[in-house]
Amino acid sequence: MRRLWIIALLLVVLAMTACHTTRRVAAPPEPEEALGVAAREYTLINFTGVVDGISVSGQMRVARDSAMWISVNKFVEVGRAMATRDSLWLVAPLLGRNDMMDYADMRRLTRTDLTYGEVEAMVLGDNPEASIAELARRMGIDMRIRITRRERVPHLTFPFTKPTKP
Repeated sequence: MRRLWIIALLLVVLAMTACHTTRRVAAPPEPEEALGVAAREYTLINFTGVVDGISVSGQMRVARDSAMWISVNKFVEVGRAMATRDSLWLVAPLLGRNDMMDYADMRRLTRTDLTYGEVEAMVLGDNPEASIAELARRMGIDMRIRITRRERVPHLTFPFTKPTKP
């Protein structure tokens, strides 16, 4: 009998939480000037390419002297990575990978001495396609990429919140 009361109480609690319909409306973000934050920009790079015979596309965002975010797609997202000055983070659900490492770990895996500054210089340099191809060759990866779009974008932009007419 006691179990029945506990189960009934759990069902009532679940029903009460499931019927919760109020929504909180998020306030629009404050302008950077009002927050006292220095305006920052990042470089947005879209690319297509072939990695070990597989066609992929992707996007890279680089905040100078701070971080890089990379997303690679093949119909669905194959993997993403984030690189900062001291660490690397790789998530590839299709490959079962979720790794965080420092540059010493990466040196051991790739047998290539590489720093964040060198990667940033390659990506933001005059000929990133050739620089990245050379790095891939040193790592033993057959990779060719072609940059389809490259632009400087304000750091806090929300392209999905376009104004609409009433």
